[in-house]
Amino acid sequence: MTSDVGSSAPTGTIRVAAAQINTAVGDIDGNARLIEKWIGLAEEQGADLVAFPELTITGYPPEDLVLYDNFIAANRAALGQVALLVGDIVALVGFVESEDGKLFNSAAVLHQRKIVATYRKIHLPNYGVFDERRYFTAGDECPVLSIRGIKIGVNVCEDIWEPVGPSEVQCAAGAQIIVNLNASPYESGKQGHRVEIVTGLSHRNRVYTLYVNQVGGQDELVFDGGSMLAGPSGELIGTAARFEESMLVADIDTGSLENLRLNHQAQAVPQDVLDGIAVASVVELDVPLPARRPRLPELSIHRLDRLEAVYRALIMGTADYLKKTGFGKVAIAVSGGIDSALVTAIAVDAIGAENVVGVALPSRYSSEGSVVDAEELCSRLGVELWRIPIEPGHGAFEEMLCEAFDGTEPGLSEENMQARIRGNLMMSIANKFGWLVMTTGNKSEMAIGYATLYGDMAGAYAVIKDVPKTLVYELCDHRNRRGPGSPIPRAIFDKPPSAELRSGQIDEDTLPPYDQLDRIIHMYIEERMSPDLVVQKEQALSEGGATEATVRRVVRLIDINEYKRRQSPPGVKITGLAFGKDRRLPIASGWQR
Repeated sequence: MTSDVGSSAPTGTIRVAAAQINTAVGDIDGNARLIEKWIGLAEEQGADLVAFPELTITGYPPEDLVLYDNFIAANRAALGQVALLVGDIVALVGFVESEDGKLFNSAAVLHQRKIVATYRKIHLPNYGVFDERRYFTAGDECPVLSIRGIKIGVNVCEDIWEPVGPSEVQCAAGAQIIVNLNASPYESGKQGHRVEIVTGLSHRNRVYTLYVNQVGGQDELVFDGGSMLAGPSGELIGTAARFEESMLVADIDTGSLENLRLNHQAQAVPQDVLDGIAVASVVELDVPLPARRPRLPELSIHRLDRLEAVYRALIMGTADYLKKTGFGKVAIAVSGGIDSALVTAIAVDAIGAENVVGVALPSRYSSEGSVVDAEELCSRLGVELWRIPIEPGHGAFEEMLCEAFDGTEPGLSEENMQARIRGNLMMSIANKFGWLVMTTGNKSEMAIGYATLYGDMAGAYAVIKDVPKTLVYELCDHRNRRGPGSPIPRAIFDKPPSAELRSGQIDEDTLPPYDQLDRIIHMYIEERMSPDLVVQKEQALSEGGATEATVRRVVRLIDINEYKRRQSPPGVKITGLAFGKDRRLPIASGWQR
């Protein structure tokens, strides 16, 4: 980030750093060491202030861990140890604060080996994957830091998503820079919205805004970083890279802000409105001005296209889930289909081919092409492939159930028997060698229950469970274009999707075309449209729209398969509304949609 060329700093200039780091929930000691490391890196760059993500000490989201008194005590002790290592620099570190039986999502201001101030998050999100009101009490004070006369307001995540919030209180108290600590999870397209929020805040208040975000995977959430600095005219000055630990360092010259504010015609927020949010106070900090410090390169704006961002999220989610749960190797049932091809490619890119074992489990209904495609995929990726035909187990199951099933016609139970044999074998392999099974079901299948409990749903991590089938194809094509190589054989793209649980079976025998299905799922799940409105939207299409019967059938399948989704493994959230904590509906419900 720096060169060896020195530069002197104008008196109206402050050097700030946003350290987007990959913490692990509950690894308090490890997180503290990470914070200490990045404080040192910020000091090497001559920063006056370094900001870390929300709840840095505990990792985010700590969930019910915060209800244990020893967890809170350990988090507070670790913060104290970090503070002892902080000298002239100012470090903003997220932690859980406790007072009089109440918990606060707080940012500590560390300086000269002490905790000199704290900010308690005021706006607590309680929607989607967020449950902060379950744990935390809202704060009511807005400290403003004064460093060599430069005023800096500190707040946390959701606080800047309100049109009038703590930032406005701090700006009214003279803040020239807002520093916002975040743990904002990834979803496709969200970074653009974050930029709008941050630049909008800067523009309406005529301030600089430094936004620092967490990076890394945590269960089903992935945090993509993308920390940024916005200027007082609403311009985006620079961003950090996404999906990797990094530090955004910048010099901010506040000298021109006074004229900007004098010329700014925006209507001031009434004082009684500000008083209803919080009370501001100024904290004076003695931060010496360095005589010389390293020269910084020009800031840049990092951009990723949609498919690359999604693919990186899936890689990071997989890598961190394995690392943070202690698994080093995975097993994947490789069928020769598009879903298992994508999951295998993601696993290889996340942890290396040497840590991935593919298992082909052909049945009497598996086509020779599927077996060949699985072998070709694994060969191109450098993955070891085991071939275990399931016919012996299949025959044994049929024999065991022969008497019980006597007089009935073969049907779904017999088909799913094969998937359950495969699930049993995969879990036996994992159990034997201490590996983790990655399942291969996508969002389209999870939505309508086109998956077998204790069969293809058996496993520990479902990386593409929030990826619709149509996006699976896009991501596979993207992976081939992305390189290295083109690991996914063309034959896998070209053949009709099939579970191959009966002779000649293809998915579209029982499902609508995937483009129709995914549109209906998106409208009903993510947009929360009623079935009637979904029908209207489909009928309004000039061509390719689903019939009313198809829409209502898909909606019913979604509704009655909630019990299956409750038993599915976690997977990476990439859409605006994923199954799991994002969407919580009763299993037993009399509501007729």
